[in-house]
Amino acid sequence: MIKKVLLLFASVMMAVGMTACGGSDSGSSEEEQNNNAPETAVASLLDAVKEGDQEKVNQYVTNDDTMHSENTESDITQAKMMFENITYNVESVNADTEGIVIVTVDITNIDMAKVMQEYMQKGMAAAVGNPDITEDEAMAMLQETMEENKENTITKTIDLEVTQVDGEWKVKTTDELNSILAGGLSEDNLQ
Repeated sequence: MIKKVLLLFASVMMAVGMTACGGSDSGSSEEEQNNNAPETAVASLLDAVKEGDQEKVNQYVTNDDTMHSENTESDITQAKMMFENITYNVESVNADTEGIVIVTVDITNIDMAKVMQEYMQKGMAAAVGNPDITEDEAMAMLQETMEENKENTITKTIDLEVTQVDGEWKVKTTDELNSILAGGLSEDNLQ
């Protein structure tokens, strides 16, 4: 059981890595991308993350961005659980003289560090009573722990650079953005 809980924990950590994994693939068509303003591109990117739609995410970042990935078919169940509770509010939009627009956005998500701490405690306790817990049962335990912690949130204000590339607004993602999208978890927390 402990091994299964740790394996599930590792798969959640891989979901965190999805927000920072890159690749290369083709761009998007203008009909698919409705981002006639920088703040619309930021909102569309965040909505695509919430939906777990990598294909849409790719529309709002450049091919060399850390959030871009050519793997749009993978099972993202754990990632979607982590991202579906994200809320955001665009605070301001400011252009500079070099064509870069800074979109300031407040992003809130469940505090996943707290969730994972409680989840590990539950997993260890469950291992005593049921050493043969299934992966589905462990996932249900994670979902339950997240539900119990919906009120335990973290919010971060992020400045995102948005520029036009071939007539389309593209968001430059950052480690700070990836961390808040992952509920405060980051690859640094795993080391």
